Amino acid sequence: MSDETRPIAVEEYMQLAPGSEPSWGQFAPNVLQRLLISMVRNSPLRRGLFRRTMTRLIKGFSGKPLDVEFRNCAFRLRGQNNLIEYGILLSPDYNAADIDFLIDGAPDGASFVDVGSNIGLYSLPLARKAGDAGTVLAIDANPLMASQLRSNAEHSNLNNIRMFACGVSDTEGAARLTVRKNDVAIVAMEEAEDGDIPIRTLASIVSETGLTSICGLKIDIEGHEDRALVPFLDSAPTSLLPKKIVIEHPLPDEDYSGCAAAFERHGYRLTARTRNNSLYELGGDETD
Repeated sequence: MSDETRPIAVEEYMQLAPGSEPSWGQFAPNVLQRLLISMVRNSPLRRGLFRRTMTRLIKGFSGKPLDVEFRNCAFRLRGQNNLIEYGILLSPDYNAADIDFLIDGAPDGASFVDVGSNIGLYSLPLARKAGDAGTVLAIDANPLMASQLRSNAEHSNLNNIRMFACGVSDTEGAARLTVRKNDVAIVAMEEAEDGDIPIRTLASIVSETGLTSICGLKIDIEGHEDRALVPFLDSAPTSLLPKKIVIEHPLPDEDYSGCAAAFERHGYRLTARTRNNSLYELGGDETD
């Protein structure tokens, strides 16, 4: 599969957005699909280049979605080329260490922020943990992902997610989207005055929602992390600094330079690195 990027218009994505559709459970896996899912989950076929092929085999090339549970949340997997869907379907422990890091120790009523939320891999389990008194701010520049997250939240009976379909940067403005590998989970933002995607600052979004504290924040926005997160950390009152941060790392042992410097300024300590992310805690013990 090519690593090339290409621009994509909002209209192209929104043709795939959920409309009026059957209630969740109507596309539950049948007996054969459940058998295949179990077999793949317990084999190397759940990883790497096999994931896409195995997902298509399980779906039977029918074009119909699959309704599955993941971490006590309802996900409708629509069969688009989306790395997140492959993980949810084939790996029950997908990104478990990262999600557990944010959830562990969080009280009922906690507030979380998910920047680059996709279909809700993090947002839905965090909302389940937060409970009715809590709040999750889910932010994604891709309007298709925002639409599908709203649908998954509704299927999960979660009413505590605030969805913002916009990009995040250090200024307000507009942008265009580019997609890599034709994967709807790998969408980058290019700021442009004539773009059709709104851009906001993280500070303005948090202010609009009235949050007074942030228990955990996850951010994965394809290289835009420095421009989105650093200004927020440098301007937010101490009470609004996220207690924990999960951030994609560009290299296995290296973080985005601006974020790394901001973490040091504000007293964050690296507690672990997983395959894709670095885990930071405010005032936490630094890992070796």
